[in-house]
Amino acid sequence: MLQQLHVTDTEEYTDRGGRWLPEFFADFRRRFISLLGYQFSRFVPALALSVIQNKACKIPVKDLSKEELDAYMTNYDVKRLEMYSNNMADYHLVMDLLPALSKLYFLNLMGSTHLSAVQAAILLGLGLQHKTVDILSSELELPSSQLLGLFNRTVRRCVQYLNGVMEHSVEKGMVQPQADGSALNPVAKSMHQELEEVAKELKVKQKAELDKLKKENLAQYAIKGSDEDWGKILASKSSRSIVSVKSGEKRIAEEEPKIENTFKKKKTKKRFDT
Repeated sequence: MLQQLHVTDTEEYTDRGGRWLPEFFADFRRRFISLLGYQFSRFVPALALSVIQNKACKIPVKDLSKEELDAYMTNYDVKRLEMYSNNMADYHLVMDLLPALSKLYFLNLMGSTHLSAVQAAILLGLGLQHKTVDILSSELELPSSQLLGLFNRTVRRCVQYLNGVMEHSVEKGMVQPQADGSALNPVAKSMHQELEEVAKELKVKQKAELDKLKKENLAQYAIKGSDEDWGKILASKSSRSIVSVKSGEKRIAEEEPKIENTFKKKKTKKRFDT
């Protein structure tokens, strides 16, 4: 294992000279993770983990952005992982996503997501070394059912982080200003308060319309005829379903066309006489 020969507290060392070992280990670690699917797949997961995880050189963690996540997997891929974590699909459905998911975790791109040593070994064996469940089960000395149960918990924890990245991206897009410069701000009133105000306005309008109708003259819609006339008609045996009562009033709207027709007939007769 490489170690620094001289350790000083000078500013020159901390700024330039002292960074070479962590950077060298980070580069070696990244290349080793990519090569675990080849000859290094013969390593047992415990040995591979001891090479990747070095307590002397800690690699800083980084939170994944939505753009970086899109380079590894799509929204439908995350949905498949979520379906498996909810026991709605078999693990064969997500095996093609394990290399990308394993790289995200072991490259410290998943923030504060933490897995136990056994869970990390399972993710490394299935995702980076491309081992089968039976081979990995014999190397870890775990029954297949227990191994798949731990793997399900591992995927569930990773899905929680990925969903958080996607939700944060949506929230960030919602608060951005629009093209006209206006921003979407939360309303000051709740929906229940707005509905109550609209209901009060509607009641005021209905009351105003009702008062307006009361002031109008409704006598023109009154039923014609006296009580004596209605009594005679209803008492008669030959009363039909439709009855008529003399109102004593002339219908002006019907009389005017009759007068006009009579005047036209007289005028036509005078022409023929001449």
